[in-house]
Amino acid sequence: MTNAMRTLFVSGEVAPFTHASELSRLARTLPEHLHETGDFETRIMMPRYGIVSERRNRLHEVIRLSGAAIPIGDETESLKVKVASIPGIRLQVYFMDNNRYFKRKGIFSDKQDKLFPDNLERALFFSRGVLETIRKLGWSPDVVHAFGWISGLTPLLLRTEYASDPLFENVKIVYTPETVNFEARFTAEQSAHLGLPEETVGRSPVEIGLHFTDAVIYPPSFSPVNGAPQFGEEAEDMRAKAVSVYEQVSNGVPA
Repeated sequence: MTNAMRTLFVSGEVAPFTHASELSRLARTLPEHLHETGDFETRIMMPRYGIVSERRNRLHEVIRLSGAAIPIGDETESLKVKVASIPGIRLQVYFMDNNRYFKRKGIFSDKQDKLFPDNLERALFFSRGVLETIRKLGWSPDVVHAFGWISGLTPLLLRTEYASDPLFENVKIVYTPETVNFEARFTAEQSAHLGLPEETVGRSPVEIGLHFTDAVIYPPSFSPVNGAPQFGEEAEDMRAKAVSVYEQVSNGVPA
């Protein structure tokens, strides 16, 4: 495992912990199949949504990773990090938890389908929490693969706030977008208040993720843009496509 490619998966949805959408199945299946080859050292990080049962999924807090104060505008929010194993395989998932942003029964909206007004802040807290957790782990990823809307700010932070951190200075970034049934874009006021660069103004997290990544791999249901790579439906195809793109970006070749 010493020469394994260290790959961090940052996902808003990982089955079986949340509903089995196309993206969650992809983000759940791909790390497992890469891990099983022995050529990849993988870690998965996701939000600890209120719909993820701590008791049923046997989550437990990792004290040494918890307690980071995550800046959100003029305030800070405390991060709790919890961990669980994916049933049937020896692969752990790290959950970014916070009462203010994730202790609610919904992902982007409540039971009445009313959108949470702080979804953009939640996305920022999650991505900053992920990178602070990686810092505490002292683990330097070769590739960070972010999936979905709530992970879209991870590429931005890696290229701005965390660009000078030795753990991330050589990291390559891959992004897989998703379609959500709502519009949420940063206003100039929000970006300034949250300490985000001007490039975020007028953009959604998905658009930001697409802008700051090294390579995009589209999900099976998407129509790829400019001939970009796309995952197939079968697990073997998913694995082969990911390996090909990771190797290309690691060697400085556009995917």
